[in-house]
Amino acid sequence: MVLAERKNIMKPFGLTRRALIIALFFLSATLALVYAVRALLDRWTQEIVQTNTALTLETVKRISAASFSLIDSLEREHLFSTETLTKKELRKIDRRFSEITAQQAHTIVGMEGGFYLLTMDEMIGYSWPTAPEPTPAYGPAPRSYPIIKMQLLETIRQRRGLLEFHSFDFAVFPLATEPIMANGTIVGGTWARIHVERELPSSRLARVLNFAAIVSLGAFGAALILLWARHRHVKAIRTGLERLKLDPTERLPQDTGVYGAIASSINSMVDALMHEQQQREQLERELHQQDKMATLGKLIAGVAHEVKTPLAVIKTRIQMWQRDLHQEAPNSDLRKTISDDSMDLVVKEINRLSNLVKRLLVFAKPTQNKFQRHSINDVVRQTALMIQPDAESKSIAVVVNCSDELPLLEFDHQALEQVCLNLSVNAVEAMPDGGTLTITTSLNKSHAIIAFRDTGKGIAEELRRKIFDPFFTTKEHGVGLGLSISYEIVKAHGGRLEFLPGSEQGTTCIIWLPLSNDQRK
Repeated sequence: MVLAERKNIMKPFGLTRRALIIALFFLSATLALVYAVRALLDRWTQEIVQTNTALTLETVKRISAASFSLIDSLEREHLFSTETLTKKELRKIDRRFSEITAQQAHTIVGMEGGFYLLTMDEMIGYSWPTAPEPTPAYGPAPRSYPIIKMQLLETIRQRRGLLEFHSFDFAVFPLATEPIMANGTIVGGTWARIHVERELPSSRLARVLNFAAIVSLGAFGAALILLWARHRHVKAIRTGLERLKLDPTERLPQDTGVYGAIASSINSMVDALMHEQQQREQLERELHQQDKMATLGKLIAGVAHEVKTPLAVIKTRIQMWQRDLHQEAPNSDLRKTISDDSMDLVVKEINRLSNLVKRLLVFAKPTQNKFQRHSINDVVRQTALMIQPDAESKSIAVVVNCSDELPLLEFDHQALEQVCLNLSVNAVEAMPDGGTLTITTSLNKSHAIIAFRDTGKGIAEELRRKIFDPFFTTKEHGVGLGLSISYEIVKAHGGRLEFLPGSEQGTTCIIWLPLSNDQRK
């Protein structure tokens, strides 16, 4: 039990556990690789930053030291106490400071620097000796200017050197600032920086790796969702198949996508198999019925032949006795022994047996092969006239709807009329409390159709398979041959006789008679 529960825990996606393990392995390997490369790049970046930061700090100190003599000279000339300088004096001072900056920064590629004077509130002495073309001539870039000035002002305020690392957009640089003094008074500051973004391709690579990690996580999440969806669809199909195994009328639930198409295909296949099974069962029943009818027909033909002749002899002899009795005197011993009523009863019963034999012979020979062109509508109307008196006595309305499109068909008029009469009589007897019998003729592409629909109580489902069996009847005084004979007659015409599925509103019986090839639409 514990092992089964453990398997269920280890198997959240059913048959996809192996795929899940492989996905987890590749995800872990990808994340581990990303982490290792990222750590290596961070160490590499740190080394580059530390090296260039040290160079920047050393450069700003050299620039500051190199400017001592110039600062002293400008102090003696009282330039730091003068708020207004001529443009010529300002250009001269700027050029001299620029020369100092260039001398100290020219040995380091990418290094730039300059000065800031409080009295002038100007950035002067800018130089970037190793700058790529075009060489900047008016100081640092506009985006960098406020950053450098803000750090210089902070350096002057704190009266000590500062070293900070800045980055914006694609610019990455360490910035070092030092205060400059004259006679113990801070008169400004100097600065130096070096751009390291060109040495840090790791920043771009890091973004790529971050993106790769995010994509990997997203792909893994999407894979989990797909696996879950796949498991859900497969489970639904499996559950549907299990229910279908227990109940063939069950169908798989409808879905979308590939699994929906699979479910729809399975449903269609099951429907086709069910239809084929029903057709096979119907064919088996018909074959069984045919075999039974053929055997019964042979048996009845032999019995009828053996019974018919003795019955005829007996009937003839009794009729002779009746004639002799009429010639005897009323009070003779023979007239006293045998009455007319008893003789009539014997003749009546013999006639009934003769009719039964004739009806039985239908199984051996359903029709007389007297196939001639007749009108189906005429047969239906004649049948309605024949049952009209009995129907009216039971408060049953007979409605006839005949199609004018029916062509003349070749059939045994007397035999088909017997079929219509049998079905009509059964319908009338099924409505003892009154109702409506509707007889309809119609036409489709291959058959002429005669439908008998009553409003009686219908036929119980358990009786439908036996309804055409000889001698099967639900009537108290019935023989059980009417529907059997009708079935054989219709089959002898190449047609079929069937009852539609039952309902609480009556019974519908259909006769299908095939059209000839030239009559088919």
